[in-house]
This record gives sequence, structure tokens and C-alpha cells, in this order.
Amino acid sequence: MIKFNLDKKVNLSFYEQIKGQLLSAIYCGKIKEGERLPSIRELSDDLGVNYKTVRRIYLNLAEEGYLEMMRGSGAFLKKRSGEDNYEQMRRRAVFKLLNEVTEKVRNLGLTTQQFARLFDGLTTGVNLRKLKLAVVDHEEEAFIFSRELQARLGAEVVPISLDAGTEGISQAKEVDYLLTTSWHMDQVRTLAESIGKPVLEIKPSHQIYTEILAAARDQNIAVVIQDERTMHASHEIFMNLYHPSTQKRFWIASIDREDLIDDIVEKADLIFVSPMCWDEMRKRTPADKELKTYEHFISETTIIDLKELQLLG
Repeated sequence: MIKFNLDKKVNLSFYEQIKGQLLSAIYCGKIKEGERLPSIRELSDDLGVNYKTVRRIYLNLAEEGYLEMMRGSGAFLKKRSGEDNYEQMRRRAVFKLLNEVTEKVRNLGLTTQQFARLFDGLTTGVNLRKLKLAVVDHEEEAFIFSRELQARLGAEVVPISLDAGTEGISQAKEVDYLLTTSWHMDQVRTLAESIGKPVLEIKPSHQIYTEILAAARDQNIAVVIQDERTMHASHEIFMNLYHPSTQKRFWIASIDREDLIDDIVEKADLIFVSPMCWDEMRKRTPADKELKTYEHFISETTIIDLKELQLLG
């Protein structure tokens, strides 16, 4: 079974994404000659895509010689023989891609040597600009975001607490960019302007909220963090979205709230824990109680923006 990955944020329609991923699966041998593909209805329901969109993809692939449509039986990868095979079609597709990329490179005013150097930097991480970043936020968020940026970008990142005062200003002067979330943008922008530094917004990943809300439909769920001041976003999101949808219990608590933590350890089915609280919560929680934490708190959009700065800034 092919696993599709559809992204609403990319500049490609679902038609283009699904067709492209089907072709990739064909070229890579993930679909074998004569193998039946999911029906149009099965694929449209599974992906949440309009039936007519999937039908158009299948008909188009049939016209191009990839699929055989059999009434009442479904769509099958067409059997081929001799030189008219998928390896030849793959070569043609790669050659077409290279020509299209070359044309776009020329239109952007880049030489092939410049493009080759940029492509190598993007894919290998070699010769990228060494960014110096500072995450300015409440202590917990600054630490978590900084750790993630270091891991995912290989950048030099310093966490600066909003309460750091003159020491924080001194640290901020040594970096290229200041980063913060939308909740503190006005405060950090004032600091950035005072020291002549640009400020960028960190957009949080929605994956965490999505997974917690999904789990909360049929389990008692808790979120444990270190600092109550980091609860603003979580509290607003979960109190507005969670409570109307279920009767299950839900907690958001800081690690120093002994009364709530005791209640959570006893009654929660699943506990989502900030990385800064993991060791403490693991000690206080029975081994059979499920704890979960995250490595990725930052949206892919923010990471891509920073990679652009590394490559082209």
C-alpha cells in the first residue's frame, strides 16, 4: 500500500501531488506490473480528496500508458515488455525534470555552477551560512525552541529569558537574528530595534495539539510543563476545543503544582510532558503509566524560512 503525503502548504495541487507520488512509486518499483491499485473511491475516501480528482488522475495515467482500467475490476499497473519499459520511462522523466530545472535556473539569472553549489548546500548541509540565533521567550520555551533549532539546523542558538535584563541584552547583541513566538513579538521587537537586530517569528507546530486532542476523545489526558507562564497557548486552545467535545478529564499543570500532579499521576491515562520536566515526572510516575514528549515543537514553515537564510542569506 502506497503511503501518500499531501501538504496544503506547498504550491502544488492535490492532483499534482497524488499523481507525482504515484509515478514515484511506479518508478521505484513500489507498485509491481499487473498489481491492482486502490479503487478511485477507496483512494478518494482515504485521502479526503474529491472523487473526480482521483478519477482524473487514473484516467490521465491510463492515457499515458501507465495504468490499465478494467471495468468492474479496477485499475492495474500495465504490464510492459522490451524497451518499452518503466526504466526507459523513468529515464525520460528524469531527463524532462533536468530540462525543466535548467530552464528555471536560467530564468532566475543563476549560472549552472551557482545552482549546483546551492543544490549541494541544500542536500548535504555543506558550506551553509553559520547562523547565530537567539530565542527570546519565557525560560522553558526559550530552552525547548533553542534545543530544537540546534538539532534541526546545526545553528548556534542561545536561549534568552524575557526576564534576563541587561545580561539578555548583552547576549542578544552577539547574534544575527532574534526569534520569538507571536505572543511576545511586540516586546521582543522593541528589544531588537534597540540593538539593531532583525526579529523573526517562531510558528509552533500543530502536530502536538492535534495528537493531544485526538487522544483526549477517549482518554483522560494531562499536559505537564515547567513554567505556568508557558500555559497561555495550551490553555486557550484546549479549553476552547477540548471541553465541548468530550466528558473525559483534562489537566494542564506546572510541575510544582503538587496537588494537581498527584491527581494526574493517579487518574490520567496518558501524560504529555515538557522535555524540561521529563526526568522529574518519570521518577514520580509508575512505570506502567504512559508518558510522552516531543522533539519537534517548531513548524516546518519556520524551519524552511531559516534554511533559506542559511543557504541564501
